[in-house]
Amino acid sequence: MEKKTLIFLFGIFILAFVLRVLFLKDLALTFGYDQARDAYVSQQILKGDLKVLGPPASTPGLYHGVLYYYLLAPAYLLGQGSPVVVAYWIALLNAVTVFVVFYLGYLATKKPIVGLLAALLFAVSFEATQYATWLSNPTTSVLTIPVFYLGLWLWIKEKKNYAPVIAAIGLGLSIQSEIFLAYHLVPLTIWLWISRKNITKKQLLTFSLSLLAVLSTMILSEIKFGFKGISGIKALLIAQEPNLAYAKSLGDYLVLYLNQIGRIFSFNSYPGNIGYGGGFVVTLILISIIKSKKFILTAELFLVTWLLSHLAVVTVGGISTPFLMVGIGPAVSIIVAIYLAIWFNSGKKAIAVFILAILLFGNLAMIFKENPKGSTIFAIQKDMLLQKQLALIDYTYGKAEGKPFSINTLTSPLWINIVWTYLYNWYGLSKYGYVPQWHGRDQIGQLAGLPATEKTTNKYFLILEPMAGIPQRYLGETKAEENSVSDLLEEKYFGELIAQERLRKNAEK
Repeated sequence: MEKKTLIFLFGIFILAFVLRVLFLKDLALTFGYDQARDAYVSQQILKGDLKVLGPPASTPGLYHGVLYYYLLAPAYLLGQGSPVVVAYWIALLNAVTVFVVFYLGYLATKKPIVGLLAALLFAVSFEATQYATWLSNPTTSVLTIPVFYLGLWLWIKEKKNYAPVIAAIGLGLSIQSEIFLAYHLVPLTIWLWISRKNITKKQLLTFSLSLLAVLSTMILSEIKFGFKGISGIKALLIAQEPNLAYAKSLGDYLVLYLNQIGRIFSFNSYPGNIGYGGGFVVTLILISIIKSKKFILTAELFLVTWLLSHLAVVTVGGISTPFLMVGIGPAVSIIVAIYLAIWFNSGKKAIAVFILAILLFGNLAMIFKENPKGSTIFAIQKDMLLQKQLALIDYTYGKAEGKPFSINTLTSPLWINIVWTYLYNWYGLSKYGYVPQWHGRDQIGQLAGLPATEKTTNKYFLILEPMAGIPQRYLGETKAEENSVSDLLEEKYFGELIAQERLRKNAEK
């Protein structure tokens, strides 16, 4: 490979990393319940409390792999508990995907320009930059899913003996990060069947053993905790609406699927308009299918199975779970790069250059518009940003003037104070030398808690999180409960975050 190509590729990698961490200096980092929970668990591991059970999935009984906790742990150690340092670490792994995308694009076409175009499109992908600083277990699959498909291509097309191991590692790590990504077994099965004449029993055994090794912690956790995953799988298979009159029909799922892939395709091509971006990639898929007279291994059809792989699990997640399609974005970058190269070399240079410019502009514009607000694609509570949370914490300490104070919170999930417990212990304690007390509902069963309120403490605060995900009635109930023990002095807004300064009623002097 030419030195010039490698220099361009490294430049694209630097661009990718810069775009991913561009707003971290401003603390534009979403930090909610999941992030605080994972921070605590990762630091428990650092203290010697080793884990085998990963984060819980949305389906009761199912759990993701534990690897994510171990991936976070070194960064939390290095950053002394700072989630910002962890975000830089995850962003670096995300940017490394540039090299995998380049290599797969290059291998599939034998053209370095396709690899470079694919790497560039992935580098500026709006969705990829959103995943880069989203501290949640699915985000690592932005890297591991392309590794799986790279291994699969090396296996069935390049016929490399080591390829089954790469494919197994990529797939296994993806399932570790998000258990539902096992749906990529469907494209795997399709291509192994089509290529069965060239697949040996030894290769299948190597792949299977390697996959089991990567998934060993998940298998161990199933054994240790009584095979709870079986009940979770059963719940998925027999899931049904409680009222049959409102149950989804086949057409509903078709619309849901089209809406899902339209969003993901758009976020990786032209995020400024879901219809244009999604329609553009769907058109490329249709062209790829039509021009292939037989279902044989071509770069385009290989990518089509990757792009449409989510069809196998469309019934288990709606638009509220966009991360079920994590890792599909890189395939968008590669297939777009292939067609841009085809058009450029077929006398349509102006069109190819124009489309590339539009795609680059669209993604960069969306990055500068949305990324200062955090992970807006995934966050339910949009204003749970570190910059606003720390500003609120500074406000409480400023009002307390160095004296003890107590807090209560309204949170999502309800009555779980883990976010504020973590932030006050990491940020507040190091900056001000003490943490607040707690006068809300009991913290029994939580990963960590704040000390109970002393009788002489009269400075109270009520912290109200953004109401998305919180039933409205609890806002009134929480305020009423707080009014029974304290009087409102001042209300301060930090975006959708609210801090109420209060004075305890009948406080002892």
